[in-house]
Amino acid sequence: MTSVAVECADGVGHLELNRADALNALDLQFCKEIDDALLALDAREDVRAILISTSLRHFCAGADIREMLDMSAEQARATGFVGCVSAPPRLRKPLIVAVRGLAAGGGCELVEMCDIVVAAASARFCHPEITLAAMPGAGGTQRLARVVGKHVAMDLLLTGRALSADEALVAGLVSRVVPDEALEAAAMSVARLVASYSSPVACRIKAAVNGAQVGLDAGLALERELFHACFSEHDFREGLAAFTEKRKPRFEHR
Repeated sequence: MTSVAVECADGVGHLELNRADALNALDLQFCKEIDDALLALDAREDVRAILISTSLRHFCAGADIREMLDMSAEQARATGFVGCVSAPPRLRKPLIVAVRGLAAGGGCELVEMCDIVVAAASARFCHPEITLAAMPGAGGTQRLARVVGKHVAMDLLLTGRALSADEALVAGLVSRVVPDEALEAAAMSVARLVASYSSPVACRIKAAVNGAQVGLDAGLALERELFHACFSEHDFREGLAAFTEKRKPRFEHR
């Protein structure tokens, strides 16, 4: 059974996340479904812009912690595991995302991969990985810092605190904030507007802006290496266990 729904109209490919049993937590199967759908939309001639949204009250709870519990450091390295999707940075066409409720960890990294971010007033953005003795693995230390600056990024990454929609707008993490009841219509309006313009030009603009992200590839490789190192540490295993057991972790700082 698929956890994504796809519709195409007016030049917009719309992908709606609906892993209802896990608040859209990103396990390997769900990530594959999202990646496959995004790549298929990007290849369609009748699609000129892509919109991601959620049918749930929260956008995405992040990586699936229970799946990570049984994963060794060797497995994580061998598979290139990062706890998030991989297709968005490879898309040629503009990618718009509509966010309501929580976008945490890998969910926030998915948002950071997008080109235009429309946030509901209820949206919250956070990187709580440190509370599990973990760190981002899919670009959270790289794209976030490039968007909001070093000090705001360090605040979020080292404390795990969340930004409200308005704070995220001021920081530059989101493009615009709208009332919750207007989110879907506002995001679709943005996507349709982008799709109404010349697609080759829109793709070139996206490529030019992304081309200014100097050193991103090297930074992503370093982050991934450091993330995989977490899988060998006591505190990481303790953090994951504590999360699933709904208790406070007992870190030994090793």
